[in-house]
Amino acid sequence: MTDWQTLSTEVVYETPWIKVHKDQVRIPSGKEITYSYMELQNPSVFIVAVDADGKILLQKTYRYPIRKRIWEIPAGYMDPNEEPIEAARRELKEETGLVSDDWHDLGRINQIVGTGNVPLQAFLARNVVKDGAATDLEEDIQDQQFKTLEEIEDMIRTHELIDSPVIGIIYMAKLYGLQKEKA
Repeated sequence: MTDWQTLSTEVVYETPWIKVHKDQVRIPSGKEITYSYMELQNPSVFIVAVDADGKILLQKTYRYPIRKRIWEIPAGYMDPNEEPIEAARRELKEETGLVSDDWHDLGRINQIVGTGNVPLQAFLARNVVKDGAATDLEEDIQDQQFKTLEEIEDMIRTHELIDSPVIGIIYMAKLYGLQKEKA
């Protein structure tokens, strides 16, 4: 068996945020198929913002594709040629008015791998503090609340928190340590 082979590729739709590809590929069995997928123009950053009490910031926003408001963590697209950590700092400040001097890169993961090339860089921002108001007025953020990890786990169990990348990234932050160990 051989790897998948791309026979042709075509961008069938493009916006400043995404491209939709329609590829002709040969799969390992030898059969030729059409495979369509979405690709981000720029990767995104997601931030687990934790206050001095170890609580995680969740924010509620409307997501048109599923036609409902859901709980998320601060996130956004990187600007072209922007370093991931700088994008994370910018997005946290723009969406929440919060800043941190204790950042950890949790790593890069991919969303919707069966239908897209949608990478994201995850960050943990500990001991966040208010430094002004949120400045990104285009975001439809309806509510922001700091929640304990136990409260978030209950929200997952009751399907109140349903965004899979957010759930995964909070778990990554839990594994790393939401708060620094006391010396």
